[in-house]
Amino acid sequence: MVRLEKNTGVVDRSVVFCLAAIFSFFLISACTPSATSTNRVASDPVTLTIGVPVQTGEDPLYGAIQVSRLLDFEGLTLPARDGRAQPRLAENWTESSDGLTWTFNLRSNAFFHDGTRVDAVAVKDSLERSLKSANRDRSPGLNDILTIEAPSSDVVVIRLRDRSTFLLDDLGVSIVKAGPTGPIGTGPFITTSTANNELVMSAVPNYYRGKPAIDRIVWRSYPAVRTAWAAMMRGEIDFLYEVPPEAVEFIEPETSVQVFPFLRNYVYLVAFNSKKHPFDDGRVRKALNYAMDRKRLIEQALGGRGQDVSGPVWPMHWAYDPSVPRYSYDPSRATALLDAAKIPALVQGDSTKAPGRFHFTCLLPDNFSLWERMALIVQRDLAAIGVDMQIESVPFETFNRRIGEGDFDAVIMELVVGNVASRPFTFWSTNSTQNVWGFSSPLLDQAFDRLRHAPDPSAYRTAFRQVQVESLDDPPAIFLALGQVTRAVSRRFQVVAAAGSDIFPSIPDWRPVQGADGMTN
Repeated sequence: MVRLEKNTGVVDRSVVFCLAAIFSFFLISACTPSATSTNRVASDPVTLTIGVPVQTGEDPLYGAIQVSRLLDFEGLTLPARDGRAQPRLAENWTESSDGLTWTFNLRSNAFFHDGTRVDAVAVKDSLERSLKSANRDRSPGLNDILTIEAPSSDVVVIRLRDRSTFLLDDLGVSIVKAGPTGPIGTGPFITTSTANNELVMSAVPNYYRGKPAIDRIVWRSYPAVRTAWAAMMRGEIDFLYEVPPEAVEFIEPETSVQVFPFLRNYVYLVAFNSKKHPFDDGRVRKALNYAMDRKRLIEQALGGRGQDVSGPVWPMHWAYDPSVPRYSYDPSRATALLDAAKIPALVQGDSTKAPGRFHFTCLLPDNFSLWERMALIVQRDLAAIGVDMQIESVPFETFNRRIGEGDFDAVIMELVVGNVASRPFTFWSTNSTQNVWGFSSPLLDQAFDRLRHAPDPSAYRTAFRQVQVESLDDPPAIFLALGQVTRAVSRRFQVVAAAGSDIFPSIPDWRPVQGADGMTN
């Protein structure tokens, strides 16, 4: 079993920052850009400074390092917001009629950061290293690979054991070559220095899509969102990476700043240890889902900025069927399901606990204030149907370790949904080593298998719908909501990105606005 390490995607702390800070309107009103922000001249390099609030107890640059990798490294493909694969280092590809052979044509003008060509041999070597790594089980599409061939410098041929729709999902894995100080990537920016609370990246001149208009990116860590915002108002940073829901209303009226909200592909959920009673009974898991007032949770915990969900798949995926029902708020139905599962009515039991049908403990990591708010709301909703949930807050490393060891009743957390179907398979398939929840559903496994081996779009869409239905009929967790994230950028930059999408990956396409605060192109 693979432990839940920091880079698993299970708890991605690169974007889970301290959400406890509440903005002061007076602080914001009092902050004005300093004169130093207007001293740029045309000959100066264009620098984008990004402010990253730090989660309490973290390495100050941990978040910046993790996110900066998205600009430093690339794969053959990149999933779009709707789950369809987009070309990156692979310019295009073809699939054989039996689905077992995939031919990828590489870009002739793609180079590693050391100036060497991203040719077929380098891609083959990189993918084979990924296949041997401990992380391979996090990318099930890679496990479907039988052989990788490099018949010419521009062509990579991948042969599969069986037809796999997950292959394109997971070929976003970074293509790298070994270097003297670490892996060498191919992205539009390269990290040039890391010290104290600052990380610096430089634009890659020979990037295959053209040199970015931004010459340098400077990442700076701040102890709280409040201090990062104050730095932005003083002109010290240009981009506030993440704005907490309770602060967005204060930022939106600020004329010097652009705000960009989008739905993040991580789901807030309560995951159960399905090996423990009564969570081994699907009727109990369904009952707890019907007990949740998700709309109230979104209002009270996320400030109304989110979308309720009832399952593990990405609702923006091209194959998602919106006609599949979601869980309604129905305490009466929840009670009936508990009765059917022979969970007794309210009993006093332990004198130290509230009367309840049953009691369980929900793990929560220290200093994750948003998750704590959600846990309290879940606790209240469950108490209304006679279920007593106690909250246990532990250090993050303990939280991670206990999940990996199965030492928990339930946990509240944020789990990556991803834009692709291979992600829910990774966490909820019985056959996945990443399924640390003890959950098993033969019908959901069958749906995943049909999805993974679908021969055409029609069969894929049918199987995707089946995954939705089976995860509703036999839920592995209480899926609560997808949260809306807001990024804030100085108007000195022209942001190029599709509406409703995350603007961060589009940084290579941003441009300085001529004449804004003395900035010129």
